[in-house]
Amino acid sequence: MVTEERREKIERVIAGRLKGLACVCENFEKPHNAAAILRTCEALGILNVYIIEEDFPFEPAKGVTQGAEKWLFLHRFRRAERAIAALKEAGYAIYAAVPGEGSLALEQLPCERPLALAFGAEATGLSEKLLSACEGTFKIPMWGFSQSLNVSVAAGVALYHCAQARRRRLGREGDLSQEELSALRARYLELSLPPSRRPKA
Repeated sequence: MVTEERREKIERVIAGRLKGLACVCENFEKPHNAAAILRTCEALGILNVYIIEEDFPFEPAKGVTQGAEKWLFLHRFRRAERAIAALKEAGYAIYAAVPGEGSLALEQLPCERPLALAFGAEATGLSEKLLSACEGTFKIPMWGFSQSLNVSVAAGVALYHCAQARRRRLGREGDLSQEELSALRARYLELSLPPSRRPKA
């Protein structure tokens, strides 16, 4: 049985879910970074994470995610081209996290549109295939001696800003339709049951 308290929590969570902001992770090598981004996305109410593992498998550290991944929709791709096609089909404008000249400041991102923010591994950055599919690049302005951030920290800052900007424009916490809310409610209720009690596929 799912308790009434749990049902109330599920209602609060689904009301704050955003489909109009997605995260893209390409070729993450470090399990800690992969896990930290998933946990951040779940905490911020971001529902969709697109994972490209063309060069490296995406293997988040379970001790860091603390189960956050089960509340997300993880779209996994072995080829960047397929991920790009899926993002475009879903209506996302892709913006890549690339510091330097010519990149928009984080505050300039068009958060009124469905956005997908793309992050690459710290050692290699984003692939040319993904960069060429982006509508633009963005950077996080910095005022310290340090002029770079760990990728999971950069993702947290950027996703938080865009999630809050989108909520302000919407005038509400989430952007799911009634049909999407119903489907997500059913999914979360099922996931709240012990595995032995869940309906068989």
